[in-house]
Amino acid sequence: MLTSLLAEALAVTFDNLTMTASILECAEEASEDLSPEAKQRLALVHTGLAMAIQGMEFEELQQLIKRSEIYCDG
Repeated sequence: MLTSLLAEALAVTFDNLTMTASILECAEEASEDLSPEAKQRLALVHTGLAMAIQGMEFEELQQLIKRSEIYCDG
């Protein structure tokens, strides 16, 4: 039960992380109008997303994600 819950949580989280990274990448040109500090903070967001996605790409976690119902439905 807990393993399936973890698998579902990982699947949703991984999907949301990759979608958010893609959206931010597409909207990057809008950041040209931001203050230098806001740009620096946005860079931290990008770094955090990249690190989180990299962590989620670990083979054992990917196996759990692929066993989730959400992954199988998608």
